[in-house]
Amino acid sequence: MSNIVFVSRPPAPALRGLVARVSGYATGPAPSHFVETAELVFPLIFNLGRSWRIGIGGWEDERPRGFTAGLVAGPVRTSCPGDAELVQVDLTPLGAARLFGGAAAEMAGRAIELDAVAPFSTASPLLDEQLRAAGGWAERFDLVEQFLRPHFVHTASHPITCAWQLLARGVSVAETAERIGWSARHLSTRFRRETGLRPVTAARMLRFRRALTLAQGGEDWAGIAAEAGYADQPHLIREFREFAGETPTAWAARAAPPRDMPLL
Repeated sequence: MSNIVFVSRPPAPALRGLVARVSGYATGPAPSHFVETAELVFPLIFNLGRSWRIGIGGWEDERPRGFTAGLVAGPVRTSCPGDAELVQVDLTPLGAARLFGGAAAEMAGRAIELDAVAPFSTASPLLDEQLRAAGGWAERFDLVEQFLRPHFVHTASHPITCAWQLLARGVSVAETAERIGWSARHLSTRFRRETGLRPVTAARMLRFRRALTLAQGGEDWAGIAAEAGYADQPHLIREFREFAGETPTAWAARAAPPRDMPLL
């Protein structure tokens, strides 16, 4: 992992709430392998180096060009043979709804080449050329933000936006439905139609992210389980196996601290 260069910055003020962060990665000639835990972002990958191999669940494929992915309720495995270089923009769920519209839900659990989806279908080659010619990471970040800014044109569903905000505060799915004036069944149908996830899955992933953040303060897993809202430590371990693909102690032994993300 020592051959990896990583730089990151918060989004420009005009994109806050739509973009969680903008990052750049570069590696040397040695192969790189990553296992990313389940995260509530839609990544936009502008690939400037060699092909990446992506594994989601039982699906695995190679992506030689830039790609994006919907929400994934499980770990994502990526690898590159070396000399990787990319810019990554992580969209919040609201940002994905505003950028992709209804297509955001269709992306769930999938990695899709950027030039197969609007607004990148006609602009990707030119943007890639500009990114390769840029003088550094800051200029690259500016370029992708300038490109994205006018393309957040879709209207996000206000009830679903409210549901995300309530779930992020730890409100139960049943109470969330009651507060926005829907039945739990209607909320589940609409939420899945617009995000690709059921609200109960989103709530579990939010709780898991809280546990990762709490783990930065020390690995008292029983205490973390209680504070994050799990029934007990075995419940926490089961959720780690599903969303991280490993136990909490195995995750802690290899993982960098989770990055804070403004959900909406």
